[in-house]
Amino acid sequence: MLYRADLLANVHPDLVRLLQDAGNGGMTLTVIQGSRTVEEEETDMAHGTSSLHNPMDSKHVIDPLVRPLALAVDVAPFDHPPTQDEWKDIPAFQRQGSNLKALADTLGIAIAWGGDWHSFKDWDHFELAAAHG
Repeated sequence: MLYRADLLANVHPDLVRLLQDAGNGGMTLTVIQGSRTVEEEETDMAHGTSSLHNPMDSKHVIDPLVRPLALAVDVAPFDHPPTQDEWKDIPAFQRQGSNLKALADTLGIAIAWGGDWHSFKDWDHFELAAAHG
């Protein structure tokens, strides 16, 4: 089941299809974040909750001229936003990552998962592989 699908507004249709198919196929997922504005990213940067230096480096950020659709989503393997303890349940996020990567491969959608990154593990983050760079 896919929870908080309303947060997929302004997200690239390939990511929307991946998550909808996952939910329809029996996976339990909650969308934590889809798109955000430049202003929202700048606020996160100012408060230290984003380590980026340029808001457009976030694949979540949309801009009508540069990037009209978000190229990334954050998803948790629960039927609700994760509690503080659930964020620490790395095996649950790893299973989710493995399952979503397999489904994406079946659907022909190339994705990059933050759990595969070496410098920083972003367990809930999925983006289109073409956006990863």
